[in-house]
Amino acid sequence: MFLTKAVHKLEQAAAIDPVVETVTKIVNGILPPGPVKDALHGRPLGHALHPLLVALPIGLSTGASMLDLTGGERYQPAAQRLVGAAVLSVLPTAASGLADWSELGSSKRPKRVGLVHASYNVVATSLYAASWLARRSGHHRRGALLALLGAGGLAAGGYLGGHLVYSQGVAVSRNADRTPKPRKWTDVAPASDLDSGTIRIEVSGQPVMITRQGGRLYALGAVCSHLGGPLDEGDITADGCVVCPWHGSTFRLDDGSVARGPASVPQIAYEVRTVGDRLEVRAKD
Repeated sequence: MFLTKAVHKLEQAAAIDPVVETVTKIVNGILPPGPVKDALHGRPLGHALHPLLVALPIGLSTGASMLDLTGGERYQPAAQRLVGAAVLSVLPTAASGLADWSELGSSKRPKRVGLVHASYNVVATSLYAASWLARRSGHHRRGALLALLGAGGLAAGGYLGGHLVYSQGVAVSRNADRTPKPRKWTDVAPASDLDSGTIRIEVSGQPVMITRQGGRLYALGAVCSHLGGPLDEGDITADGCVVCPWHGSTFRLDDGSVARGPASVPQIAYEVRTVGDRLEVRAKD
């Protein structure tokens, strides 16, 4: 209950918004939209990269403390190497987390929590770096104590990271509970509705956008997998993509794949056709 109240107060802490905005500008300056940032988002994997990388510093540092507590003097060199590897693994892990955090747009609550989450991890990394330096100088007991303090920072940061994912839905696909349906051709709207541009319809309880480009019809799930933006309100590009109006995630119209992040999860793609003066859709296999 105490932790829940503390995090709730953190979510409401508007006083840190200027810091959030400054850090966001710095991160976006260092990591502008492009292939590197897309890779950090996890686009090639089809899901977020950060949760995968988080296991590295946590696992390595935990292994070092286990050796400190149970291995004895003979395992001190191994513990030192694990701590050093943990510190080195922080760079790509932090970069992927900051890439995701910087693309939360105007979502203030998760950005506030994310900033403090990162701050705890900075403290933890500093303690682990100090632990490695102490061990390197022959002060293994001091290094072991510093590592335990670092573990406390990791635990605090990990709690907030879990809150971001499981309570606030950061890095969770907004289409995770949507299955590709209907499997059969289904009448959805008059074909004349497309005369005014992209349309949004409901089919089998799922929102779908339909658009025409170059004489071809395309249909995708209308809810952006990143943070739920309305793709039917996005721009259609000349190279056959739709751009989410909220955070700029770009999806290919023909198959729903991610052309550019921050999204990492593809959209559900549909087949669409005209039968007489009606539009019909069905989910692609």
